[in-house]
Amino acid sequence: MKMKSWMMILAAVLLAVLPAFACAEADDETVVTIVKAPEQEKAERPPCFPDPSANFIQLPETENIAEGKPVQASAHNDVYVSSNLNDGKTTTYWESKGFPAEMTVDLQGTFTVSAAAFLLNPASIWEPRTQEIAVLVSTDGENFTEVSPAAAYTFDAETGNRVRIDFEAVPASHVRVIITSNTAAPAHAKGAQVAEICIYGE
Repeated sequence: MKMKSWMMILAAVLLAVLPAFACAEADDETVVTIVKAPEQEKAERPPCFPDPSANFIQLPETENIAEGKPVQASAHNDVYVSSNLNDGKTTTYWESKGFPAEMTVDLQGTFTVSAAAFLLNPASIWEPRTQEIAVLVSTDGENFTEVSPAAAYTFDAETGNRVRIDFEAVPASHVRVIITSNTAAPAHAKGAQVAEICIYGE
């Protein structure tokens, strides 16, 4: 009986100390390799991860002559004011209060224009939507000529939530846009939504 008790005590002691020996042995075999991180000034995407912007609708390479220029627009909803239309940020946007929704950009000079682009926030949380858009131009700010008739255009995060409209080059000092529908218009607003209006010349 005493022998059995001693054996049990010995077994318990061995079970207690063996893990310590095992850890010590494992620690002796651990190899640590220090790798110096490459120097970089901005976040970079590893080559193995595709760049979503590769599928974005391409914008003209010429200057966006609408950015920061005076803009007037139809009544807005809540805090989504007209100054958001060309502040250079897609995180802010204009939302009209009803239709038709109208915006006019004063280019502060006469330019030969040939394209307009309309942007929304490219985040995937923005569901696809279709808005009916017409583009008109003027050289005096009073008499406008249609250069792109009303047509339905789809905004989709997969393509950057961008719409590009090209038209025959014409002189313009003012560009007016009229939007008459939006398939994703908020129930409380039932209006147009544009984060940035961009005008490009030759």
